[in-house]
Amino acid sequence: MNPTDENRNDALIGRLAEADRRTNPRTPTALTATIRASGEVRRIKGEVADVSVEGCKIYTWGLHEGDEVWIAIAHLAPMPARVCWAAEGVVGLKFKGTLHQSLVTHLGFL
Repeated sequence: MNPTDENRNDALIGRLAEADRRTNPRTPTALTATIRASGEVRRIKGEVADVSVEGCKIYTWGLHEGDEVWIAIAHLAPMPARVCWAAEGVVGLKFKGTLHQSLVTHLGFL
């Protein structure tokens, strides 16, 4: 492993540790999502692993930290979000707005 890879891994570990100190609880899910990067026509499929009022974790490829996207989870209308972190095959999204807690609870039951 070269020093650049080590620095990236250290930075990712730091962000993941910070993510564990979230103020909003995550609800586990296994829902499909369709993601489209802003300005792109291509849509990416993914699986939502968990969701909160502020964001979600998705198993998918092709997104990078800082990407602005639109995400449609299950039957919900697309909403804007930003990729906060990305690792191999998984990304963390922060919604531009917030979801109501009752909707997050509902998504956990789908």
